[in-house]
Amino acid sequence: MHPPPSPAPASAAAPATAPPINPAEKTWRVGTLTYDRRGLFNVFFWMLWGDFVLNVMDNGVGSNVALIQLRRFGASKFTIGMLTGSIPEFITIFMVVIVSTWSDRHRGPLGRRMPFMLWSAPPIAVCLAAMGFSPQLAGWAQAHVPGLIGGLSAGGVMILIFSIFYVGYRFADIFPQSVYYYLWTDVIPHEVLGTFAALFRVVATAGGLLFNKFLLKHCEDRPALICLIAAGMYLVVFLLMCWQIREGEYPPPEPPPPGKPLERAARNVRRYLRESYSLPFYWKYYAFSFCFMCGFVPFRDFLLLYGKETLKMDLGTYGNWLAVRDFVQMGAFFLMGPIIDRFHPMRAGLVGYALMSAAALGMSLFIIGPTSFGISLVFTFVAVAVYQGATGALSPRLLPKEQYGQFCAASAMLWHLGLMVLKPTLGWLMDVFGNGVAFLWFCAFSAAGTVAMYLLYREWKHLGGDDDYRPPVVLDVSTRRGFEVVPGEPV
Repeated sequence: MHPPPSPAPASAAAPATAPPINPAEKTWRVGTLTYDRRGLFNVFFWMLWGDFVLNVMDNGVGSNVALIQLRRFGASKFTIGMLTGSIPEFITIFMVVIVSTWSDRHRGPLGRRMPFMLWSAPPIAVCLAAMGFSPQLAGWAQAHVPGLIGGLSAGGVMILIFSIFYVGYRFADIFPQSVYYYLWTDVIPHEVLGTFAALFRVVATAGGLLFNKFLLKHCEDRPALICLIAAGMYLVVFLLMCWQIREGEYPPPEPPPPGKPLERAARNVRRYLRESYSLPFYWKYYAFSFCFMCGFVPFRDFLLLYGKETLKMDLGTYGNWLAVRDFVQMGAFFLMGPIIDRFHPMRAGLVGYALMSAAALGMSLFIIGPTSFGISLVFTFVAVAVYQGATGALSPRLLPKEQYGQFCAASAMLWHLGLMVLKPTLGWLMDVFGNGVAFLWFCAFSAAGTVAMYLLYREWKHLGGDDDYRPPVVLDVSTRRGFEVVPGEPV
């Protein structure tokens, strides 16, 4: 274990050579970090750049190139759901808990989050670039090592090679995806967290807009160029971000428990499960997160097939509608920032959930062609923007500070498990009943999530609400070989 990092410089988000803070100037604090306006701008700038490239890589290149290339070479929707859903999610279920808890306890010169993003950046870039060259690699394999691929067809070889690099990319991507969002609560002052969450969504949407407008139409014929661009952007931006942003000091983690390795591991697992899953309050949080991720992600990822196959839209037209959607979403995210800072994000998130249910139902009833599809798409994703803009700032104000990564991982493990099963399930339903079933899928999950979030809202009010909410935590009482529930630190 590395020793705790040395005290952060006065403007902790900037390099160590930054000038000292003027005592008369307004400052913001989070943990041991103190920012002046320049320092706050610096941490916003680099965190938002990181968000931009993550969104281009994952929601732009990773999902669309995979869907289009696998479908182009003959994969069924069920197979696509297995390759892009079940296999990566199975890996993530186990890794996200390990990485999240590991980063909560890690102490080193770079902080507790940065090393996980820094050292995973090169393998992510390599695998992402190789995905784009899968057709060429498949041709080379057929010509030079035919014995290794048996009697697979040309399309089968391409699907196999693409899948290997895709799974490698998704495995390495677990590290930044697990800790990047935890960095929010460590380096972003809570009084501006709502504004940051709104800007975060604006920047993510801008990345999607640029991809959908200019790159989506080339995913079929120029995947190598697109993957190279995304890999290069990700590598450069994340290396710079890890250099520019400084984490503060953290209290030392608890010492490891005594005993042999297997005994310690068993004790840690029991403690993790007890702390994360024994309180009904957090199950309501897990439930509404599960419903959104398992309803929205498969719906979003398969939506392209509805436009391309059911409505016969070319990729250029479909990408233009997505660009309109993204532009309108950006406006919604801008408007959400001041609202979230003024009112608790719990209330706005509940409204967003109800709007998503109604919008998804409307998509299933009123789409008759490309124009009605595009208009319905815009309205549905405005509702998604209301929900995401609100809940982006909710977790840091709801979960215990010192166990933030642990609780995020506990939630993620459940919805990753759900996606492992449910994404190929939606693909199978679309194979059998048609692509339009995706709208009813999203509607049903959104309705269930609305109920779960309302129940969470009621209990949050009971625990203090706006004025005195303290997250409940489990406290081990070793002498009684049990535990008790106590209020945690205010958030």
